[in-house]
Amino acid sequence: MSSVLALTAFEAPPQPCPRPLLGVRATAGFPSPAEDFQTDGLDLNQRCIRNPPATFFAEVDQSTSMTDFGIFPGDTLVVDRSITAKSGHVVIVLWEGGLMVKKLRIQGRRVTLLSGSADHPPILVPPEVELEIWGVVTWSFKRHL
Repeated sequence: MSSVLALTAFEAPPQPCPRPLLGVRATAGFPSPAEDFQTDGLDLNQRCIRNPPATFFAEVDQSTSMTDFGIFPGDTLVVDRSITAKSGHVVIVLWEGGLMVKKLRIQGRRVTLLSGSADHPPILVPPEVELEIWGVVTWSFKRHL
């Protein structure tokens, strides 16, 4: 199971900190002719955080159970507790005394927590168990160096 190691909350609205943003998208294929344009700055607080008092960061442990969903060991997740979770959302849940990240699937009254790896089977939540969804993952970041 993939758990969450650390949670960090905002106590006050984050201060704007815009950084330069290229006016063109970087291609992942063959490069296009260089364009020397920059737009106004990009502020990650404005882009990634809709509700600062309800938003937390979480770090993923060393489990590889979510890699097929693009979440890898050590990634940082942005979690919004004010969003109502729906089927298909990646969520942080409180399960058996710990927090873990899974994709939520709801079919009628049946709730399943999906892993993004064939090595980790889905978790069928028993009907008598009330699942506590702690928050919805809105963004994930990975370090490349």
